[in-house]
Amino acid sequence: MIAGRPGLILFFVGTLLVPSSPASAQSPALQTTPVEPLVEAAWLLEHIDDDDVVVLHMERRSGRFEAERIAGARRLRFDEIAWEGEEGWIAEFRERDEIVAALRRAGVGRDSRVVIYGASMTATARAWVTFDLLGLGDRAFVLDGGMTAWKAVGGVVESGPAAVVEQGDVVPVDPVDFRVSAEWIHARLGDESLVLLDARPDDEYTGEDGGLGDGGGPGHIPGAAQLYWEELMDPANNTRFRPREEIASILERHGAGAGKTHVVYCMIGMRASVDYMAARMTGLDVYFYDGSWRDWGDRVDLPAELGRDPRDEGGLPVPR
Repeated sequence: MIAGRPGLILFFVGTLLVPSSPASAQSPALQTTPVEPLVEAAWLLEHIDDDDVVVLHMERRSGRFEAERIAGARRLRFDEIAWEGEEGWIAEFRERDEIVAALRRAGVGRDSRVVIYGASMTATARAWVTFDLLGLGDRAFVLDGGMTAWKAVGGVVESGPAAVVEQGDVVPVDPVDFRVSAEWIHARLGDESLVLLDARPDDEYTGEDGGLGDGGGPGHIPGAAQLYWEELMDPANNTRFRPREEIASILERHGAGAGKTHVVYCMIGMRASVDYMAARMTGLDVYFYDGSWRDWGDRVDLPAELGRDPRDEGGLPVPR
């Protein structure tokens, strides 16, 4: 984790900063240098009063911030950094300027280090991916174990209205747009070097859920491996990642590895954020399909596949 590093900012996550336009069929930039995006609660307990430590609590459900939070945390609402769509459940990156403004309102500065925590690991991971998209992945950290870990080390919690905070001056630093589009993926289907990682559970991946009704058909992208995000988490606490060596083994078992190109996706890009973090931790070449199945499954011009992971039993092509 980051023992011995100077202070950081605590962040109860939401989503991530984003370049202003989605990735096209042209190849985006890859993130390949391994990162250490996790921080232990014991470290935070020791450094939480450092001048450059700011606690941000990302709230997706109204009222949770007032009910309980890490003492001194600032609120960041999910809808400030993620566009949720007309239906209220599509989660895509907002424009870069919108996200930067939200982070500044929460007090994030140019020299801040950010620790992200929250009740939802998928939202927390999504927030970290946002920082990575802005070129700030080396300054943002997820509180491994979340509130459970914080309380276990004797961390102070509080409730009530938020205090007024001084606005920050954070700016992107050499942002890298690692998003890809459906067209980019479709053009590469069948390429043995492409590894698609689907972070959804069995019923969504196999198509047993029947799809999204009028919002999209059932199944998964042909050839995608099913890496359900909770497989990467501690079975006793799904806000804590498994040990690094276990994560590397899980990724390898799903076809990931050096020299391959990886793309993560899920339904709306939330759960895929956990898979993305795992890939970044282990130094894999990884892209992010922000539209995910909510985009792919809604289109009749794109192929889909039913059934279990094709590495196990093979999938059944779906007529479109």
